[in-house]
Amino acid sequence: MNTRYLLAALLAVALASLLAALLLLLRISELSRELAELERSLREAEALREQLLEELRRLEEQAAGGGRAAASGGVRAIVYILPSRACAPVWRERYGDRIYFYAYANVSEYRGAVEEDFEAISLVYNTVVVVVPAEDTPLYFSNLRVVDELASRHGLRVVWALFPKWKYGPEEDYLKPGTRMNQLVLRVMGFLSGLNSTWRIAVWYGWEHRANASDLLSFYSALPDPLKPLYAAWIDQPYAEVVRDLAGRNPPFLVVTELYSEEALIRYSGLLQRQLVVTGYQGASSPEEWLRGVTRKLRLARGGEGIGIWAFYDIGDGHGESYAAYRPEWGAIPDPFNQRVIKLVGKPG
Repeated sequence: MNTRYLLAALLAVALASLLAALLLLLRISELSRELAELERSLREAEALREQLLEELRRLEEQAAGGGRAAASGGVRAIVYILPSRACAPVWRERYGDRIYFYAYANVSEYRGAVEEDFEAISLVYNTVVVVVPAEDTPLYFSNLRVVDELASRHGLRVVWALFPKWKYGPEEDYLKPGTRMNQLVLRVMGFLSGLNSTWRIAVWYGWEHRANASDLLSFYSALPDPLKPLYAAWIDQPYAEVVRDLAGRNPPFLVVTELYSEEALIRYSGLLQRQLVVTGYQGASSPEEWLRGVTRKLRLARGGEGIGIWAFYDIGDGHGESYAAYRPEWGAIPDPFNQRVIKLVGKPG
């Protein structure tokens, strides 16, 4: 009897051991599969890392080549808002935006300051982007003629960045043919088309409640034929998804795209053949710092017509930004296309 109990106990132990071994084998098999899966994931991650490194190298090479290409004939543009020696918050405080300088100041009284700036700009850039509201007074048109004359004198093409604002109704009304805002914008575009320095007229587009490619294509289609070759759309970073939508429709006009974050530059630059990327670096305390900062941005900007820089000077204009690519106290202007700092004759620094 005791022998039977002993054999049964030994058999039970053997079966338990066998079951444990079986379970252990199953667990080892699962771990082996998990390890194989992990190894495959690591290989995929490594391949992705190599792809990203290769893309980064390509972008750096493209940026270096792009700078050289721009220097030899592409668009090298800089945004111009207020004269550096006459930059003040009064226009924003009194009229709501600094660009109303071109509507209410007498720019002839600032000729020397503007010409001094354009002379420095022409050492690096071939295009100046002048930001103006839509107005229709004789003083406004006279001011635009002064800017045109000074730009032409220094061999600069002008992209007029036309931010319509709301003189005769909501800004977006300019998109609808026949409205007073539409008539105003067309009148300003017609005037600008007759100026010697005009290269493009880039009209602001994009609002929180309205941003789609169809608007731009419809507006372009309704333009008088003489204005179509000069028209460009101006799209700020918050509305840049419109550029992706346009990419599938091959727009026949230039699209100026403000892109400042690295993510936005990677995501939205290079989507269109006719695209001018505008970017900038904020808070530089020296031309060397600005040059380093903006170069990192340009390495990410891909393809298109060239590069625009925001902005020549914006210190103390009431807008609260400091993207200035030039400061009088530097006595120099940085050149991001040839990676150098150009000393200005007769300037401190």
